[in-house]
Amino acid sequence: MTARTRLVGGLSAAVSLVALTGCQQPTPLVSMVSSGSTVHTDATIYCFEGQSAQQQNCRTAEDTAPTVLEVKPGQQVGIDVAKELAESGWVVVLPGDDQDPANDQASGKQDSHYFAFTPQFESGPLKVEVRMLDDGKTNAPTVGNWQFVLVPKT
Repeated sequence: MTARTRLVGGLSAAVSLVALTGCQQPTPLVSMVSSGSTVHTDATIYCFEGQSAQQQNCRTAEDTAPTVLEVKPGQQVGIDVAKELAESGWVVVLPGDDQDPANDQASGKQDSHYFAFTPQFESGPLKVEVRMLDDGKTNAPTVGNWQFVLVPKT
């Protein structure tokens, strides 16, 4: 095997490794904390650079159940997002039970990495979504989505 053959083979392997690694790029994590318990989750939908919700080419997670956090009623819940989300803008959404987005409750646009609230467990577990905004616009399609379920701790 000549030096040139080894060099070409080595470069091909390196390019292949980089390409495979690029396909597996992790999504930013979002964390929730309450009363000393912390959970983290990856995005169920996330648009990397060059992808868009309009083109429907964003990464979607297959068969991903929401991440569960047990919360003592009356206790505060904190949400901590990665720097990328904080810079883009994000909202906290409490989806309605009827699948109609018009009945969702949403926080205003968040510009920092941390948001805290006290959940109201009026009818059992509470769905919570963190949505990354496209260029910080609240009326644009969601370009990232992280799902949680808060369960009242007895």
